[in-house]
Amino acid sequence: MRKSGISLLLMLFAIAGWAQESKTEKKDSTPPIIVEGTFENVPDGTVIKVSERYGNTMGYFSRENEGVDTVRNGKFRKVYYPLTEVNPRKNVDEYSITARYNGANLTGHLDFYVSPGAKATVTGVGTNLLNWQAKSDNPKQIEANEYRAYFDEKLPGYWDLIRRHRSIDEEDDDYDSVIKKVKESDSLYVEYMVDFMKNRKYSSVFAKELSNLSRYFLEGRNKSLRGKATKLLAIVPEEEEKNDGFIIDAKKYLVLPKYAPIKIGEKLHDFVLYDHQDKEHHLTEFNGNGKYLLLEFNSRTCVPCMEHRQNDALNALYKNHSDKVDMLMVNCDAKYYWDIECKDPKKYGRDPWNEWNDKKDAEDIMQRYGTESGPCYFFVDKDGTILGRISDTENLQEAINKYFKL
Repeated sequence: MRKSGISLLLMLFAIAGWAQESKTEKKDSTPPIIVEGTFENVPDGTVIKVSERYGNTMGYFSRENEGVDTVRNGKFRKVYYPLTEVNPRKNVDEYSITARYNGANLTGHLDFYVSPGAKATVTGVGTNLLNWQAKSDNPKQIEANEYRAYFDEKLPGYWDLIRRHRSIDEEDDDYDSVIKKVKESDSLYVEYMVDFMKNRKYSSVFAKELSNLSRYFLEGRNKSLRGKATKLLAIVPEEEEKNDGFIIDAKKYLVLPKYAPIKIGEKLHDFVLYDHQDKEHHLTEFNGNGKYLLLEFNSRTCVPCMEHRQNDALNALYKNHSDKVDMLMVNCDAKYYWDIECKDPKKYGRDPWNEWNDKKDAEDIMQRYGTESGPCYFFVDKDGTILGRISDTENLQEAINKYFKL
């Protein structure tokens, strides 16, 4: 989802009033957390969404209208009740913030840590959440701030560079110089963070940072640095290596892949996938049926992935051109969530077109198609040739017009 190789994840979104406490929680539920924010150059009316980590996964969630507040006079305050009755993770202290203004998602997200019954404070300048920071007395938050302080000391100005990278166009005069600086800075980022993390102990913070770090190696970049980063997996306990969603994610990019990423102009690479009725399918079954294929990689339980989904363009394509275009969402959720959580269309939604999952945590298929977190779209010709691909930051409708002759 990000160009820099340091990004990820995850949150539900809705709109609610100013600092409303949940009226649905039981009195004997886990004590709430309090989140207070003070900002500069963040417009009033910006909607702040607090979500909690779901179990050991990479996903964050909250009930509809829960965890939402609005910035007023540069401030917000939210009392949030952890959803312990539906969240399998006990002693919840891991949260994330996303934001919207005028219906559009602000850039980035802010992960933070706070113990039940305690308070976290958030400060920031501007509408890019990369420039926001959190504080609390939770040991994980203190550790996370140690990571941030180390990195800011080693690479001052890095976040400004990344913000510029996100907004730059090829027509801009400084495009080449910015791209060159980003590549140089990314290499330094990996070297500095590997050096810092090799003496750290495993924790939730360590796992997230390793996941962030691993994304630098998407599409197989810099194998020598990959080897150094892979050694950090030795710090992870065996049980957590199997169960921690962030560690599982990191291994997708640190362990040498089985496949080279597919290229534009190549044919679809076949994989076995399953629908919600557990019927077996093949990607290649779309080949030669006289229709284009829009292939979407996404995750129902990844909240920012679904928030960044361009539903208007998808629904219009299905409504107006389903006779000329097949549509398939490759669901990249882990097997448990596909088999259990995603079975309920009321919980995560359901489209009228195909949605399949490989029941193998999508590791191989994501490697082969060179995808990260969703959404990512591939445009496939009638004979199975890949015509193009775009990420969530590009305009889906424009790409549909470009690749499909409708």
